[in-house]
Amino acid sequence: MKFSTRILSIVALALSAALPARAAETMEIKPQWQAGKRYYETMQTDQVSSFEVAGKKMEQSTSMTIELTMTVSPHQDGQPKRMTIRYERMAMEVDINGQKMGFDSANPGASGDPLNLSKTMGATVGQELKVVFNDKDEIADIENYDEFVSHFGAAATPGFDPKKMFNKEALTEMMKQGALRATPGKPVTVGDSWEFSNQIDLPALGKVVVKGNYTLKGIGDHNGVRCAEIEMDGQLSMDIGEAKGDAASPFSELGMKVSNGTLKGPMWFDPQLGMARDSQLVQEVTISMKNPADPTTMMEMPMKQNISMKLTKVEDVK
Repeated sequence: MKFSTRILSIVALALSAALPARAAETMEIKPQWQAGKRYYETMQTDQVSSFEVAGKKMEQSTSMTIELTMTVSPHQDGQPKRMTIRYERMAMEVDINGQKMGFDSANPGASGDPLNLSKTMGATVGQELKVVFNDKDEIADIENYDEFVSHFGAAATPGFDPKKMFNKEALTEMMKQGALRATPGKPVTVGDSWEFSNQIDLPALGKVVVKGNYTLKGIGDHNGVRCAEIEMDGQLSMDIGEAKGDAASPFSELGMKVSNGTLKGPMWFDPQLGMARDSQLVQEVTISMKNPADPTTMMEMPMKQNISMKLTKVEDVK
């Protein structure tokens, strides 16, 4: 009996050595927008910061919710696709040392609105932004830019020109910065990494750069859908000095600088759908600026922001 067991063990070992190893599962990470689909997305941003002015500690938290739909259809003018982004709901709550204020377009009369958010954020609700894709499924142009920005807070702040805050090029570039900022360009397996680097030039703020790495951490079920879990590890920097001339930022006079910026967290990409279904990112920065109580000194404001993006529904449209 011992002899036969030993022989079987040797045979099993020989067979395992002779058989080829199972190839690691590969996956193609390729974003795509499917014509005839309507995507429902919710973005939630929770930000906390603390700073000290004239010996008094100030703690501030801001929570913002944006619900939107994105409808993709064939373009009638020879372009591959058009997407209509509609802002369905916007809500914000601000808490400064326990004093709360805010606005919710779904229930606009629920509380006071000292920040006049009903005319800034509220003016955006119901508006549509129409973009055109190129043959690589990338956003190439915004068709109704002038019409869209005319609703972007102009009613609440006389003399404010939203085009100086978000010009057409900057807004187009911001919209390209989706949950996935770069693709590996080839099928990847668990453990593979690839780099990303993006720059956005905001006329009234300056140059914002985000760069780092993505790593495929795993492939499996996420809320009932087979997804790739991708970990983002990025660094964020802002050069406010890049804003020049008429578009110079009012923040530059405050000597404002941004340092120690990071952007990290997981996202779950659905390869069959061609987009991220869920992402949970954490952004941390340190903002330094002149102290309003004593302009000869500087003050620092550590800031942490949780950014959640969820695809809540996808439906077919005619």
